[in-house]
Formats: sequence, C-alpha cells, structure tokens
Amino acid sequence: WVMLKWSTSNLREYNHKPLAFDETLALKKELMERDPELLDLEDVRVQGEVLYSRGDFVVTGELNTQATLPSTRSLTPTTVPVHFEFKEIYLSDPDHAEDYEDDDLIIPLDSEWLDLMPAVKDNVLLALPLRVLTPEEQNASELPSGKNWTLMSEDDLQAAKPEPEERPNNPFASLKGLFPDADQDDKDKQD
Repeated sequence: WVMLKWSTSNLREYNHKPLAFDETLALKKELMERDPELLDLEDVRVQGEVLYSRGDFVVTGELNTQATLPSTRSLTPTTVPVHFEFKEIYLSDPDHAEDYEDDDLIIPLDSEWLDLMPAVKDNVLLALPLRVLTPEEQNASELPSGKNWTLMSEDDLQAAKPEPEERPNNPFASLKGLFPDADQDDKDKQD
C-alpha cells in the first residue's frame, strides 16, 4: 500500500465528493539529503482532500512538522514549526488549464496515478524558513557585536548612512584637476 497515491479510476468514483486523507510520513532521511541545511525533521503530518471535478483532480491540503535548522545568526541548531497550506490542480486534459485562475498551481497528469508524495516533499522544503533565530536571539534587545564589528538591522544601517553629497551636473567635473596642463589650456582658450 502506497501512501498518498491513488489510481485516477478509483478517484473518479468519488465524483463531486471529496476523498479525505490524513497521513503521517517519515521524510527525514530523504529531505536531509536534498537540503544540507536541514539538521533534523520530525514526521510530517499531511491532511487534506482530493476532489474530482470536470475531469480534473483538485487537491487541497496542509502539512505540519518541526524542523531543526541552524540559526542564521549563530548557527546554533534551532527547532522551528513548519506549517504550509497548498492547493494543486492535476489536469487530465491540458486544454482544461484555461478553466482555472492564473495563480493556481496546475500540473498535467501524465499517468493513471495521482501521486502526492513529490508535491509533499517539495512543499516541506519550500516551507522551511529562510531566517531562523534561537529564542534567545529573538528576545535579545541588542544585536551581537565583537571587536571591530557590529551586526546592524536594516533600519540602523539606513540611519547610519551619510547623506549623499551634491554633485555637479557636469559628468566630467570630477576629472578637473587631474590634468593641470589641460586645465591651463582651457583657460588660455577662454581668454
């Protein structure tokens, strides 16, 4: 028995009635191989439904797990919750694509099977946060610093930038003075 994989002929029997699913998947080993930043991953719970409608299969679902990733500030292993909701439409006929919104995720169905495992694995990786902080780092009122360096927020960086100088409109004005002989020639021509 393969989890999250159904034959399209079985799914058609659920015409306009959703088929609910609720599975817990051990994906740690495979996803850690795909993403070297991933230090640990709890089992992933995937819940949702498949609806057969107008010849296509509309899948809505959500996944929940806990991932351990290095802090983006200190590299300390940090466990973060991962929650992701998704909707995918599997087309039995490519011409049906025009029936859906432009922002719908549309996937051509190229076999007699609807297999959600690749989508679940990809969505777990897509849902991993890019910025990870330990609870201590989140609660710190000051950013870390050391000898000759300080970590700054974007706002602090903007505030520390000097005001831009007024520049002359002439793009060659900055070259003035580089060639003193030429400058003297210009004066002679003007006289």
